[in-house]
Amino acid sequence: MKTINVYPLPSYAVNDDVTDFVAVVIDVLRATTVVVSAFASGAKDVIPMLEIEQARQLKKILEKKHGKGSVLLGGERKGIPIEGFDLGNSPQLVTPEKIAGKILILTTTNGTVAIHAAKKTQHLYVAGLVNAHAVVERLKNEKKIAIFCAGTDEHVTEEDLLLAGCLVSRLSRYSQHNQYTCPCSHPNQNQPQYQWNNHAEKAKQLWENQFFINNNEFVSEGLLVEFLRRSRGGKNLVELSCDADIVAAAKIDSINLVPEIHLQNFPSTM
Repeated sequence: MKTINVYPLPSYAVNDDVTDFVAVVIDVLRATTVVVSAFASGAKDVIPMLEIEQARQLKKILEKKHGKGSVLLGGERKGIPIEGFDLGNSPQLVTPEKIAGKILILTTTNGTVAIHAAKKTQHLYVAGLVNAHAVVERLKNEKKIAIFCAGTDEHVTEEDLLLAGCLVSRLSRYSQHNQYTCPCSHPNQNQPQYQWNNHAEKAKQLWENQFFINNNEFVSEGLLVEFLRRSRGGKNLVELSCDADIVAAAKIDSINLVPEIHLQNFPSTM
């Protein structure tokens, strides 16, 4: 029996032992979408940090090792780019021209906090809608999966639960031979059995209630954009005139890679 646990906020996992789980961290709007997009644009590495000053200190350390201009600082607080940083927290900014071959140090209000909350797991991956299919492919043979949603300011967000539900739904539709029957297939008795917590069940229902017609998955970027704009995180971005980031985050299954974060590689002084 395989296990999938969804945690709507990192704090929901505090009392659970996840040391033998594989973790997936979700912050659709926008941190994990930025991480995935950065790697897709050729970033050498992306390092999530909790504090602004820690990020600045780490940049100095890494530039001594790799050379001036080899490291970029990116991030936000309350959705606003950080003064003195090279980039904000937008998937549109991590273009190949800006980031290819460079290290991005990223610190955000919610996403990088969620990544650090999952650091005791066996492996730590990041997911956005943009790489949902690739994440499912990576996880299909894992026996214990923990999905951490970042939320916004310690509030559960619909956009993160939606992606969690997408992952649970798609994983449940693999055949016994680990062949993905396609996003439109209905579960059947030949597929592996999963057990999941109540949050995973609710997330799965959220996804399938939104994007299933006659037991078939039917999803498009346009429908996702509409949903994301109505979500807590989406409303915040609309208020900040960052609607283009919502559109970028809704490009489902457009990136075929799954970044793995190695927090243990950080300097101990950080």
